[in-house]
Amino acid sequence: MLKNYIFDLGGVLLDIRMKNAYESFVAHGLPPAELEPGASVYKLMEDYQLGFVTTAEFCQQVADRAKTTPQDIEKAWNSICLGVAERKLQALRRLRKTEGVASVSLLSNTNELHWECSCQNWFNANGNRLEDFFDRIFLSQELHLQKPDPEIFKTAIRELGASPAETIFIDDSPVNTAAAAACGLQTLTVTADVDWVDTLGI
Repeated sequence: MLKNYIFDLGGVLLDIRMKNAYESFVAHGLPPAELEPGASVYKLMEDYQLGFVTTAEFCQQVADRAKTTPQDIEKAWNSICLGVAERKLQALRRLRKTEGVASVSLLSNTNELHWECSCQNWFNANGNRLEDFFDRIFLSQELHLQKPDPEIFKTAIRELGASPAETIFIDDSPVNTAAAAACGLQTLTVTADVDWVDTLGI
């Protein structure tokens, strides 16, 4: 029986379009090559997601390379975040009230700006409170770990005091759900044809 539900953020709860930021960065003057894997800005984005650089450092360093302002970079970066559908928020509320469900948690590769944007506009907005939706929150920026590293799943399971076999992880990346499955968790991979609200019957 499933007792614990762990959700990814972007692509599962939060609708996103990564290209928005990339296109805006380039429009502000950042050479496209800087966004290729292994390039300096790409590496900076990874370090930011892991909490190894601050928001101020991230925005300033990208702005320096693009020859624009940190404010422009912050706005461009947050343009990735499109919204959290009300039906998903309501499904999370219902799930937390379902008999036999021990915990509903979030586990995300994210960063301070995107997390603050998500809270300010959806999870802590319009009468919502973050604690209405999640019992625990596991963020790459705070753990200094990111999916698909098995350690991030093991950390979540350990801190929840949960059985992997009684826990499901929902993500839009097959690589991430495969890593979770290798740690003994049940998984659901969200795609354009797989809606977690319907599939889980919430």
